[in-house]
Amino acid sequence: MAAELSASRGRPTAGAIVGYAPGVFDLFHIGHLHLLRRARERCGWLIAGVVTDDVVERMKGRPPIVPFEERLQIVAALRVVDEAVPDDSPDKRAAWHRHRFGVLYKGDDWRGTPAGTLLEAAMADVGAVVEYLPYTAHTSSTHLRAILGSSRSAGAADVVLVGLNQDPAPDARRGVDRP
Repeated sequence: MAAELSASRGRPTAGAIVGYAPGVFDLFHIGHLHLLRRARERCGWLIAGVVTDDVVERMKGRPPIVPFEERLQIVAALRVVDEAVPDDSPDKRAAWHRHRFGVLYKGDDWRGTPAGTLLEAAMADVGAVVEYLPYTAHTSSTHLRAILGSSRSAGAADVVLVGLNQDPAPDARRGVDRP
């Protein structure tokens, strides 16, 4: 089912730099938005690869809080994203073979890490480059997940994520980051 889901605003113009920004985008927050905005400033066409639930579980050992289909819809609603697609492989060469991007954007927390070095080599294999963008250290899904977990273990009332599987109210249907 994931392979059938995607959202696009058309096609890139001839000669445009095609960028690819992969991510889980779980518990979407300002750090995600900053990364996508910065990526969009550097390319003519931005594809956001939303990592599927099964890949997240294999990579992180736990499922995301927000289901894939909902994360994909959230990212697709952003005006800075030209195309939102499933990212169903930890090997980003698979995404490159499907989308032929020239630049892959990652947070600079990956720079100089073993994973970052492997990613750079994989992209070099297909003629693409990795460009690191500033990481928003004060906000991350991992940090938010830890806060939610600590509030529960401290005996506080459970936090309820309302509306994950509900249609928004009619006046709330405008896209995120849209006028």
